[in-house]
Amino acid sequence: MENIIRQHLQDTFEDLGEEKLRRFKIKLRDRTEEPVVRQATIEKIKDALDLVDVMVNTFTLKRSVHVTLELLTAIKENKLAEDLRENTRDVAPVVLQPGPSAPSNVVPQPDPSAVSNAQRFIDENEIELINRVHSVDPILDQLRVKKVITDEDYSNIRAEKIPQEKMRALLLIIKSVGSMGKYLLYEALKKSNGMLMQDLEAQR
Repeated sequence: MENIIRQHLQDTFEDLGEEKLRRFKIKLRDRTEEPVVRQATIEKIKDALDLVDVMVNTFTLKRSVHVTLELLTAIKENKLAEDLRENTRDVAPVVLQPGPSAPSNVVPQPDPSAVSNAQRFIDENEIELINRVHSVDPILDQLRVKKVITDEDYSNIRAEKIPQEKMRALLLIIKSVGSMGKYLLYEALKKSNGMLMQDLEAQR
């Protein structure tokens, strides 16, 4: 599986070409979600293979696909993003673009403004969410079905005894997934903690 994902990432970066690859690296450098990639690391990237190493080493193998999709969308390389989704859909737990025969756990690509709003909400209310979300398991169920978290993540978080620790662990994982992860967490919270979300939204 590792070789498959690496090869698809390398093919994608090579297909970008020099100028678009430069734009991709700028977006990667400017990405604020943890973990971040420093300018010094970006400057050491000489080719597509170097970039694959940076993505995998920074974000883990499977999440590197998710972050790549996020950045490809940001530079409007939607065709390459669609191809990468299709090529890795069976080996990497990422949110997929729906097609004519998309399975039920596939969600449509949301409007960028909705993603941005959800990202700000999660960032601004992190402490409130840790302290006030008492039923975390239904959220985990939704995120696992949508492939935002892995089965291992799911089991590890559920093993925590205190809701605050569950939310703290979940938020750490969501930060590594990126903006789409925060959007899907936001949507899951609305379904399982509607009253709390209304209260926090009213305070913004």
